[in-house]
Amino acid sequence: MTGTIWVAWQFAVRQDAQYNEQRLLRKEVAIERSMTYVLDRIPGPFYTEDIPLVFSNRICELSDVHGLDISLYTPDGRLLTQSSVEANDAADMRLPDAILSPLGHSAESVERMDLGQVVLAYWNVKNSEDKVVGIAQVRYEKRTVETGDFKSFLIQLAPLYVVLILGGALIAALLSNRLIRILTLIRDRMSELDPSQEQLPIAYQQSDAIGGLVDEYNTLLRHLQKTIGELAQKEREGAWRLMAMQVAHEIKNPLTPIKLGVQQLERSWVDQSPDFDARLKRFCKTASTQIDVLAEIAQDFSLLADIGIQDLEPVNLSKVVEEVTGLFQIGDDHIQWEVEGFGDHVVVRGSMPHLLRVFNNLISNAVHAMVDQPNKVIRIVCESRNEGWQITVQDNGSGIEESQLEQVFQPHFTLKKGGAGLGLTITRSVVNQLGGSIYVSTKQGNWTVFTLWFPVA
Repeated sequence: MTGTIWVAWQFAVRQDAQYNEQRLLRKEVAIERSMTYVLDRIPGPFYTEDIPLVFSNRICELSDVHGLDISLYTPDGRLLTQSSVEANDAADMRLPDAILSPLGHSAESVERMDLGQVVLAYWNVKNSEDKVVGIAQVRYEKRTVETGDFKSFLIQLAPLYVVLILGGALIAALLSNRLIRILTLIRDRMSELDPSQEQLPIAYQQSDAIGGLVDEYNTLLRHLQKTIGELAQKEREGAWRLMAMQVAHEIKNPLTPIKLGVQQLERSWVDQSPDFDARLKRFCKTASTQIDVLAEIAQDFSLLADIGIQDLEPVNLSKVVEEVTGLFQIGDDHIQWEVEGFGDHVVVRGSMPHLLRVFNNLISNAVHAMVDQPNKVIRIVCESRNEGWQITVQDNGSGIEESQLEQVFQPHFTLKKGGAGLGLTITRSVVNQLGGSIYVSTKQGNWTVFTLWFPVA
């Protein structure tokens, strides 16, 4: 019984403390909004010397509405006006430095001074120019627990506590065996629940509360088994659809520049360009490389779309970038290329076909982003960074919205019309498997930069 009284008393004290805290916070917000409402409707600028004139009557109205004493001070702590001239102790003539200093350092904070039964709250008052023109003080008197009322309340409840304790013990003794037995059965059946195995329903014939619980369990069991079957079917269908989209996307990237190169060669042949032989030789070399990439893609997806980079070897990134940019230069000769920092020393451990797919995806996206730009520029820069090579691929296209940056590497996200949204997902997968990293930054309407990092071979 003593423990119950102590718990009830502590609960009442905590409830009162929580009530006082929440009520003071609500009052602070309400008074601050009321003051802001008044200040926002003053034409022209508002300064410290205008406070007594503006709030001479309204401060009393605010005090009556909210039931609190309100005082206003200058920013250096001198009293300007207060809601009650009778309660002289409600406001000091000058604020202490312990209040002024925190308010001066943080113009948005609310400072409080707890005086026991009274709490004083202070905050800065700003004008329309966001300048501090004064300091507001609110005096709040706490609500306390009445000891006499609390004791009377407990005395009245004492007989009820005795009856409840005895009655509860009796009922528990009568029902415990039956209740525990059926609940134990349900617990055991739920612990043995295996979605991959067929489960038998619980047999219980009586129509009571336990019977309702058993019926709900049996219904849920049937629904679960049905749902598992449907999800398994959808998962199988979705896996095949996703794999088909990945195959189509991966094959499309190398085919697009090859098609553009063929068209360029055809125009050169018709125009009898003097450098046709050189163009043909360069196209055949890059097209052969891209065909090898297509063969590697087919081999990868024959293993159910598992990229599977296993045999790593030293790869010169300058050759990778040269192969990819060379093919895109054949397809679109209106792009200005800026390639810096590459050389024979830029070597990483990886796979030539997979790295070609990485840069194919990035440059293909860059070309698409610049489709409406009159001056197309792609800048590829390599730098030594953190015992590895950092490569940035930047275009001057339309950029990406800030809200979409987190979705760039997620499956099915694309800004291309009809795109599958898998290119950057596969790109990140390849980079991660090679021990590297990739992230994107952008400025909408100006540029997009993909930054890759690979460890030195």
